[in-house]
Amino acid sequence: MVITYAGGNCFKLSAGDVTLALNPPSARSQVKVSKFGADVILVSSHHEDWNGVETATHASREPFVINGPGAYEVGDVVVTGYATEGAQVGETSEFGNTAYFIEFDGMSILVLGALSSPKLSSDMRGDLNNVDIVFVPIGGATLDPKGAHDLVVSLEPKLVIPYGVGKNGADEVKAFVKGEGSDVKAVEKLTLRAKEVALMSGDIALLK
Repeated sequence: MVITYAGGNCFKLSAGDVTLALNPPSARSQVKVSKFGADVILVSSHHEDWNGVETATHASREPFVINGPGAYEVGDVVVTGYATEGAQVGETSEFGNTAYFIEFDGMSILVLGALSSPKLSSDMRGDLNNVDIVFVPIGGATLDPKGAHDLVVSLEPKLVIPYGVGKNGADEVKAFVKGEGSDVKAVEKLTLRAKEVALMSGDIALLK
């Protein structure tokens, strides 16, 4: 699987000929991202910075859009969405935020979206076994570095990918990484194999 950062709160996950788009910004957002094609789009919040389905719809591709809690299966991609507390910024969704647990390319991936509380529901906790990769928001009205740390420690993922939200997001991510005792340089993309990720233990990766 190849993971790249598209801008804003958006990431692309690709394996073979399948591409997942995580929270692309809309055309109304001040965050500008080059348009690209995805097969599956996951939307955590209905805020314009997170719900740009059109941004990840390109050419002949007609993506399957997931924008709320529930169980979904698209080809070899299995997704479970959970309603959580979310950052209430501008226009919000009726769910506040949806966090997604994804099984893709032999790995389990937790995308926390605009999560604003490190406390997850007992039902969600019970389903989160063996998290390989977690995307955790830091800054703005989402988690602060301590909240992100506490949540990550409780989840025990193999790999942590933090991303900054809001004007102070980049500084908050730096504070989080420093607090974890890591010296990590941002890279353009991550190329991951399931067997390699399985050997990690709370590693941190930054994407630029």
